[in-house]
Order: sequence, then C-alpha cells, then structure tokens
Amino acid sequence: MAGIAVGFLLTWLPACNRSQPPAAAPTAPLEEVESLPSNEPAASPPPSEPATTAALLLGTIEPVEISAGQEITRELRVERSGVEGPVALDFQNVPDGIVLDPKEVPADAKSVTLKIRAEDRLADTQSLSVIFIRAKAGEAIASRNLSLAVVPVVLPKLQPVLEQLVRPGDEISLEVRLDRGACQRAVQVRLENAPAGVAADPVTIPEGSNAATLRVRAAPDAAEGKHSVRLAAVIAGKSSGVDFALSVQRSPYRIGCFRVVKLKPGESQEVTLPVERRGYSGPIHLEFENLPDKVTAGAVDVPSGGTAAKIHFAAEKDAGERVRSAYIRSQAGSLSSREPIIVRVSLGESGFLPKAIAFDPEIAPLLRRGSFGGRLTAHAKAALSDAYGGTPESQEAILRGLRWLANHQEEDGRWSLKYYGRHLSGCDCHLSEEAEAEILDNDTAGTALALLPFLGEGISPTTAPDEPAELARYRNLVRRGLGWLMKNQVNDLKSDKDGDLGGNTYCHAVGTIALCEAYALTGDERVQLASQRAIKYLMNAQHTAGGWRYGFREAGDMSVVAWVFLAIRSGQLAGLRIDNSPLTRATRFIDSCAVGPEPVRLSQYCYQPGKEPTNPLTAAGLLTRQYLGWPKDNPHLLAGCKKIAQAVPPAEGSQVGPLYFYYYATEVLRHMEGEEWDLWNHRVRELLIRTQEKSGHREGSWSPEGVDWGKRGGRIYATSLALLTLQVYYRHLPLYRPIPRGQIPSTGATIR
Repeated sequence: MAGIAVGFLLTWLPACNRSQPPAAAPTAPLEEVESLPSNEPAASPPPSEPATTAALLLGTIEPVEISAGQEITRELRVERSGVEGPVALDFQNVPDGIVLDPKEVPADAKSVTLKIRAEDRLADTQSLSVIFIRAKAGEAIASRNLSLAVVPVVLPKLQPVLEQLVRPGDEISLEVRLDRGACQRAVQVRLENAPAGVAADPVTIPEGSNAATLRVRAAPDAAEGKHSVRLAAVIAGKSSGVDFALSVQRSPYRIGCFRVVKLKPGESQEVTLPVERRGYSGPIHLEFENLPDKVTAGAVDVPSGGTAAKIHFAAEKDAGERVRSAYIRSQAGSLSSREPIIVRVSLGESGFLPKAIAFDPEIAPLLRRGSFGGRLTAHAKAALSDAYGGTPESQEAILRGLRWLANHQEEDGRWSLKYYGRHLSGCDCHLSEEAEAEILDNDTAGTALALLPFLGEGISPTTAPDEPAELARYRNLVRRGLGWLMKNQVNDLKSDKDGDLGGNTYCHAVGTIALCEAYALTGDERVQLASQRAIKYLMNAQHTAGGWRYGFREAGDMSVVAWVFLAIRSGQLAGLRIDNSPLTRATRFIDSCAVGPEPVRLSQYCYQPGKEPTNPLTAAGLLTRQYLGWPKDNPHLLAGCKKIAQAVPPAEGSQVGPLYFYYYATEVLRHMEGEEWDLWNHRVRELLIRTQEKSGHREGSWSPEGVDWGKRGGRIYATSLALLTLQVYYRHLPLYRPIPRGQIPSTGATIR
C-alpha cells in the first residue's frame, strides 16, 4: 500500500527541476583613471569581456519508503554550468524523526550520496510527505522534490523455545529461529527479564537469514532456581518475543556418587547410586574414569525419568591395595558432568604398613609409628601415596610450591614472613599494604615454616630422595636455612632464654619442629644440640598449669599448646632423650579445654578453659590425644573425628578457607583411615590443587586471603600449611598400622 501511495503522490507533484538563472548584470564601464603627464600618447581602453552564465541542475531522485531504524541512500546528481566550489544543501518540509545528510556537495563533485535515516521513535508511524531540497552555490540556485513514505515496522515472530538449563559458571548455546512473515530486515535478538547473574550478549540475525545462536552465561554466584525469561526480537526499539523457562542449576541432575566403594582383591560388588532430577528428566549415560588398576566398572544407561543407576564393580584377584579418586562422567543430551567416586582396594579395615615401607632397610632407623621414615625414599613415598590417596597432580602441586619457596629464600638462608621477595626484582607476590599490615615481622617463623615442606619431602643438607631429580638441588637451601636458625639461637646457659630461637612461643615451637626433623634425617650432632636446647627452652617456658602461650610461662591456650606439644613429640620421634613430664602436665591443660557433650566430653576443644569449642582447636586437641596414645576405638576420639569430618572442604570455590583447621583435621583423619578419611582426603586435596596460584611470580604459592590467621602469617604461612597438608601421605608414618616385628631397629630412643 505504501508503494502505491508513493506512486499516486508522484502523479500530482509539480515538476520543479528547472531553476532560472539570474539575469546577467550589464558590464560596468571602466572608470577613467587620472595619470601623470606623459609624452607618450594615451593607451586605448581594453575591449569589454562578454557576459557568462552560471547555473545548477539537480537530477531526479527515486522515491523513498522507509521505516524506523533504517537508513536508505539515494544518489543526488548535480549538473554544474559554470558553478565551482561546494554546493550547500537545504532540506525543507522534513517530517519529525527523519534525518538527512550531508548538507553539502563537495567542490567539483558531480554527485553526492544522500542518507535518509528514520529514528526509532517512528516505529509505529505511517505517513506520506514531500521533502524540498534546495541547492545553492554563490548566486546559482536549484531545487528538487523527494517523495518520502514512512511505514510502520513489521516484526517477525520468534519460534517457541523449550526449557533451558544452565549451570552457575557455565554458558549454553541457545538456537534462535524466526518466522519472518513480511519482515525482511536485520533483527536484533536479546535476552530480557534474566535473573541476577545471568546474561547474554545480543545477536543480530541479518537480512535473508532466519537463525542465530545466543550464548547465555551464568556467573559462578548466580542463584539457583527456575525463572521465566523472555527472548525478544527487536527492530528500532520495537519488540516481539516469546517467554520460556530458564533453570539455573548447579546440577540439573545429580548422581549421588560421592561415597567410598571398598573392594577386596577378587571381589565383585553391585552399587546402587541415586539419581536426583533437578530439571532434567531425559536419559543419562554413565562411564568411569581413573579406576584403580585391575578394577572395572561397565558403562550404564539411566532411562528417562530413572532415579537410580546400578553399577557393577569388579576387582581382579591380583589387584593391589590402593585408593583412587575415580570419576563418573555422565552425558545427558547437551549436558555433561564429572563427579568423583572413591574406590579403595583393601584386604581389611587396616593392615600393616605397605611392604615397600616395612622392609626397606634405608628407612629402618626411623620406622616408628607417627615418625619420619616414610619420606626418605621415592619408593616409600609412592607406596604411601597409593595407600592413602595421593595423586600425580598433588605431587606436582608440591613441587610447584617448593619452587616458589626456594625462589624467595634470602642469601643468608632465612625467609621473612613479612618481607619475603624484597631481594627479587619484579616480585608481585604481596597483597596490598592494608591486607598485609598485620603480618608478623619474625624471620624465625618464616624460616621454620618454609623449611618444613622441604624436610617433609625427605630433603636434608646432605641427602634427598632420588626422584624427582630436582629435590637434590634443594639440599644447600635446607643447609642454609638450618644454619640461619642455629646461628640466631640464644646461647646463654645462665639464662632462662637459653635455646630460644626468637619471636613468640608459636615461632619458637615451629622452629623446634624443623630442627628436630632435620636431626632425625641427618643425625648431625650440631643439629642435635640445637634441637635439645630448643626443647629445653620450651620446658622452661611451660606454665605451672601445663600450658604455653605467647610469652614465657604465660597461662596457656590450646592453639599454642598443640604446636609446642608437636615440637616436643618431634624431638622424641627423632630419638632425643626427653622427660615425659612436660607432656604429662600438658595433658592436664588439654583436659581443661575439653568441652564436648557428655558422655564424650573429651571429643571437642576450646581456646582456653571455659570457652566454646571450635573445629580447628578440636582437631588440634584430637591430634595431641592420638600422639599421647589414645587407641583408635576410643569413643571420645571417634566422636571428635565424626564432628570434624562433617566440616569437609567444599567441592567448589576459589579460596582455600580455614587452612589451619584443614591441616590438623587432615593429620587426625589420615591416622584414623576409613571412609571418613577417603572422602575428606579427596576434597582437601582437590581444594588445594584448585586454589594454588598457577601463573606469574606467584605460581606455586597460596594466597593468604580468606585463610584463618592468613593476615598474621601471610603467603609464606599459607603456602607452608598447604604443602604440609598435601604431604600428609608420607610426612609422618601412620599411628594405627602395626609395624611387623623384626623390622623395628634397636635404639635408645624413649618413644613408643
């Protein structure tokens, strides 16, 4: 209809193509000019120039039909007759919302592209009009009419959209299709009414196409739930749309597989896993990855609407004892997931140490329950990792952490908690000044914490496991670090401070652990003397009530007591002759901090007597109880382990969180073994691998942000505790696995 209207309009519009040039002005006579007298005869005046005519003509312009949001071009021809320079264009009778450009024809140009644009506010407008174009250059003038029809925007229809599922932190591809009808224009498609945390960049379906892909993203913190959202087709601000359901679900379906499957060699077992439907009801295909050697589990298909999956596990007769974090990879239409299931091959609930440990003469001198023998050889470490759940990825994380610590040691052998990296050009490992304002300025703590992971790998000043080869490079680093600690130890037999390593009791206790472990690995008499004097200082610093705190003989708190207890215990395990009386007195203090519910009051612990229990101090208290000789079936110990195991680390997240608690709880649960340990180990191991810095100068370290006591200990503290937690498989031998008789060497050590 609009085209017919334009044609009709042209039948009555007056032709305005001609423009009358102005009449040529008569040539003015030259004025006579008075000149100086001359003997020469006067020259005759020059003849008059003939008059010239300047004129403009504008070519015809094809009528325009336009709708909102469009820009249409027309060629405007200019015929010049003696006209030079630019030609100014003036547009009259232009409808509101129509914009024409340009306003000038360049000098000597014979045409110009005229741009006619309709603003978005004309989306529902229908009108006919004539625009008058006037051209002027000097005295020359021309004009032309432009017939313009504005027609309403015609929108396409969007085809219906099925319910969509997206996970927080993921994105999905949404195929968008149009039923164009009379609409042939480019169409913008966008997502509207999306919940917080969900977004999609608009896409344009070009003219001549009927489909496009919209990428819908959900932020990691997008709230889960089902939402009604709108898919809109937009032209010039005018839209048509279709509503559809968008489910934001971390798990649109969930396989209940985070459990332990325990098999004996030669055993088969059918395990039923629940399938929880959270928005997806179609079929699900399951396959298995990373099963232990000689253990199989066939693929399984769960039918539409199915709520359970039956898995058949089988272990061959010669399957070795080990634990693996296996994974169930599921495929459900365009959705997929990878969830862990822990599979352990075991001859029983607990057994002897792996044969690679019990019969290795190289580690026999340190073959004591809870002692240091498991870290001495690559073979022993691998056997213990297999037995307790280490992975190649966790071992690589340890190596990255050691490299970071090695890079931040200072020339004199120390590490600084607060000023590490001050000698390194371009070190950007520190956080903001505000975030690190409270970090303890104590090099004893920094040096001792940094040394412990190297010692935990079995590296001494003179020896290191033969694999991987890079461990041997750190022997000199350990030598220099130990040298710095011993050089700065107080040496004054007449003073109560004799043996003090510097800083508060926390710092001294960690330094004492490092010295005792180094003596156990080396047998060096100089290190033995420094260790003995460091323990002597701790004995002198004990409060009469049995505790330790920051200052000398200050009334104790459970946190400091746990570190001091482990320092004295490390001395015993290293073979130092130590009176048991400090630990007996410490036991009385630990009893005073027990605040568990009856009848298992000794299952939970608080900071100081009379306060509320906390998970970190409960774990610390339970570890001291284990080293004091509580049996594995002690009801207080069992209740306490159940309590801390309920705080299993999260499956997701970018911060480490309560690392102090994780360090102690990991030690306690590893000694206990069983299903609680296997589940805990998977989560804490994967958390530490996931949160380790992976690039730049910080690579290999852990950020102290969000770490309990991270504001006081900083990056050295966080990195050290993370590494010690990852070394749990072999750093100390297990407490409750018997050692075969005949393998225990005869020594004078007063240890159990």
